[in-house]
Amino acid sequence: MKKKRINFLPNIDARIYVSFGIILLLSLIFLLYQYFRHVDCENANYYIHADEYLVNKVVEFNDNTKGAQSWEWDFGDSTAIDRRQRSLHSYKKPGEYIVKLTINGNCTHEKLVTITSISQQTGYLPVIMAPDVATVGDAVYFNAEKEGGESWEWSFGETANTDALGKSPVYKFKTVGDKKITLIVNGDVEHTAVKTIYVAPKTIKAKQKIDIKSYEYERPHSAFSLPQGEAQKDPLVDMLQYIPVSPKTRSKRDSVIAEKKAPEISNEQFQLLLNQVAAQAKTKDDFKDYLCGKYDIPVVVNDDKLIPFDQFCQNIAGKNIKITALRLNKNQKNCIQNINIQYKVKKWMIWIKE
Repeated sequence: MKKKRINFLPNIDARIYVSFGIILLLSLIFLLYQYFRHVDCENANYYIHADEYLVNKVVEFNDNTKGAQSWEWDFGDSTAIDRRQRSLHSYKKPGEYIVKLTINGNCTHEKLVTITSISQQTGYLPVIMAPDVATVGDAVYFNAEKEGGESWEWSFGETANTDALGKSPVYKFKTVGDKKITLIVNGDVEHTAVKTIYVAPKTIKAKQKIDIKSYEYERPHSAFSLPQGEAQKDPLVDMLQYIPVSPKTRSKRDSVIAEKKAPEISNEQFQLLLNQVAAQAKTKDDFKDYLCGKYDIPVVVNDDKLIPFDQFCQNIAGKNIKITALRLNKNQKNCIQNINIQYKVKKWMIWIKE
């Protein structure tokens, strides 16, 4: 006796089972793909480094994030996207650039990079190439030696104004004597180059040769002497007795007191200090020298809140913060005038903006 085969759901086409199986397999493959591409976005391991952040200087960009398989570097200067893990890039103009790194197509990080045209190295002065001695009326050729120069201001010591612009000017001196040559590159007055040259009088050439026969020799001294007379009292002696003499004043040397400036601090160093304020290891008083004693400077927080600096320090104290962008604006005395900051606070294992 043959057993009858039981067929469940006899009215469903077998191709439907095949379709469901394919969909299930594709879903499994997609989940595995996402699993192996998963990156901890909050703990991305990348860095941006340069010896000096100057125009036309190479800046290194590198990412070592675990699980990263694709990269997109946006350097913030409208250049093409770089998709390499490690890249080298240079900026053509000074300014502030927001660098964006996208890892595996979904994790995006931003960092502010400030490019300047002035070297921060102490004593890095331009070199003036010029002769030590020149002649009045002759063309003197000058040249400046410094990398990354964009503007040159020359003063040749005959006026108080700027006499020439450009890297290699030509100048003719009008007067004789020592001339103090000054050169300011890129407006960096603190690193002014100075060179002193001597301007000699122009040699006068005889228009015609001297004829020895027609040359008139100097006459003897006796030809100019007067007959000796009786000695007389100088009237100036009596006159000086009635001229009042002012008391001698004590001379003072002119002293030039250099204007005190605030110490230099980079964005990265300032960010480290803010993180220590959040960890309650520092206070607003540790910023006194950089703020020139003004704790009420404005702070723009996350582009939607404006508070004084001392209140900002109170707000972040004792919190777990992560700064994503920071910009410091300084005046001529290097004092910080205002701050623009973007940061997040970690609450319930989630980073949120305050």
